[in-house]
Amino acid sequence: MDSKSDKLDEMDYDEKCQILVIGNSEVGKTSLLIRYTKNHFTMQHLATIGIDHFTKDEDINGVKVRIKVWDTAGQERYKSLASSFFRNVQGIILVYDVSNKESFEDLKIWLDSIKSNLGSSENNVKKIIIGNKIDLDREVTKDEAETFCKQLKIEYFETSAKENVNVKEAFLKLVHMMLGSKLDTQKLSVIRLSDRPSDVSSEESKKCKC
Repeated sequence: MDSKSDKLDEMDYDEKCQILVIGNSEVGKTSLLIRYTKNHFTMQHLATIGIDHFTKDEDINGVKVRIKVWDTAGQERYKSLASSFFRNVQGIILVYDVSNKESFEDLKIWLDSIKSNLGSSENNVKKIIIGNKIDLDREVTKDEAETFCKQLKIEYFETSAKENVNVKEAFLKLVHMMLGSKLDTQKLSVIRLSDRPSDVSSEESKKCKC
């Protein structure tokens, strides 16, 4: 296929959206993105340097959507992210690790970073919070996280990139939130979240910190 055809393929979608993923280091942001975009998981820790991006095309009941997801390095939690990271972003995913209490408490820092970078336009950006690594022993209960998110009026999901629990459902929910008015809601089916229990631990998975 020639380069001209490649360019045509790149434009073969009806809608596009950009998502920014933020959270502390080692909460599994990159693992979530690889699981969602490539349906793959690696036990090796993947440290993001600066910012990287992944692309996923979805066909939502006949509507072709190109999703670009920006992955940030967690070391930036104690300083404001560059405003350019937020440019043209329509959705933000805040990720913490349910087996790491500090990563949950630091969500407040990340929320402040969003507010300082977006200002009055924050209300135009959709947000969800993900509690990842539910295959490990918890330091943050589901009730505690749900109460926190209800106070903020932010949708909450619990996931395991390793076990592939609720990953796609969380991303697609955010896409629906971002593009709802542009999608034919009469064609869209209800997203059914996984009924799998939130604590899917095993002796082997407890050893994994990926």
